Amino acid sequence: MIACQRDVEAVRAGVERWLRARLGADLVLAAPRKPSAGVSNETLLVDATVGGRAELLVVRLLPSGPPVFPAYDLARQYRVMECLAATDVPVPPLVGYEADASLVGSPFYVMRRVEGEIPSEIPPYHAFGYCHALAPDRRARVWWSGIETLARIHALDWRRLGLDFLGVPGGGTDPLDRQLAYWAGYLEWARSKRPQPILDAALAWLRAHRFTPSRTVLCWGDSRLPNMIFRGEEVTAVLDWEMAFLGDPEADLAWWLFLDWCSSTGYGIPRLEGLPERDETVQRYRALTGRRVEHLDWHEVMAAFRYGVITLRVARNMEAAGLSVASTDMETNNVCTQRLAALLDLPPPGTARAVTHVERVTARVQFHLTGPGGADWYLAVDDGHGTRHAGTVANPDTTLTVAAADWAAIQSGELNRTEAFLGGRMKIEGDVTLLLQLEDMISKLSR
Repeated sequence: MIACQRDVEAVRAGVERWLRARLGADLVLAAPRKPSAGVSNETLLVDATVGGRAELLVVRLLPSGPPVFPAYDLARQYRVMECLAATDVPVPPLVGYEADASLVGSPFYVMRRVEGEIPSEIPPYHAFGYCHALAPDRRARVWWSGIETLARIHALDWRRLGLDFLGVPGGGTDPLDRQLAYWAGYLEWARSKRPQPILDAALAWLRAHRFTPSRTVLCWGDSRLPNMIFRGEEVTAVLDWEMAFLGDPEADLAWWLFLDWCSSTGYGIPRLEGLPERDETVQRYRALTGRRVEHLDWHEVMAAFRYGVITLRVARNMEAAGLSVASTDMETNNVCTQRLAALLDLPPPGTARAVTHVERVTARVQFHLTGPGGADWYLAVDDGHGTRHAGTVANPDTTLTVAAADWAAIQSGELNRTEAFLGGRMKIEGDVTLLLQLEDMISKLSR
């Protein structure tokens, strides 16, 4: 999603009327706000009062800007969570689904907000936020709670729960064929006739190396730490079921591992101390499920291919909106295509980023804060120690331009930094990954 084009006040008023019929005629909604991250569905957080008590709610709508996925089915997402509500897989309590787009300009559903911590997506949790602030032993407990929850998802009896509406695969390679067909179609939709040599080669390899999965389970589809809410170190809610499907459970394990690698080593960010490594994670998953992990290599290629297709679409959306991207060849040369080239022994599309340790960094980051209250200042980092200086610096490694009011809102948490960037309100030039790694330092020096 590039930007919210929706009239948020109209959404508030429409949802308020809708909720009054369900929660109480005296219900009043406060102004909605955006959560901290997300580029897919459009999500609003709303605080309500009804009958003298507070209700913390979440409204999810179809994206109002250029979509990331070819199609969205909110009813399907809602129905998955309905089916899981009485299981040992925690999902947010649901309020209701509305198919009539005339109320707020889109179908939507409402769920109650689950209090807790969500590992940061942008900047990644390896560099900022809840997980980054934890001691190593507590990070390990967060990781294992996530893996234990993943195992519980895969142990569910999807037939008894009525999840066959997700599409029941046939025998043989059909569970894989269904996923390959979807992502091949997504690739054709996203590419707009432009060559994608590595993604095409990966798709051909995946088709040539299909196998018959040993079992079919409910797959979460987007298994990663930033899609979980934690209280302490325990999972209290599993979010974002739009990619759920019935298939080989190793797909979820591979996605979890690949997205963690992307968020750290793949982007040149050191992996957090305390988080279990790949082999240890696979062994724990095997022990929890009592099943062998037989085709993880195939699923890791599939994970890199899937995320590569998504990255392609995001890059095309940013290009169409006139937004700056990490590199001019981002859609063909990115962390996913680099990983696929390494896995499949293909010519690399570019040089992979080396891991950068902040404590060894010497860099300059320029800030142009515009409008009322604006000023120029820069961050000087020498061997990991940062200092703030007024004015401008020659040849900065990264330059950030944003309205002073928006910058203050980002630092206070009132404005989603991802939304500010993808909405064109914040412009970044230069080394974006460096900026992500320095976010904690920047936040402290911005206060």
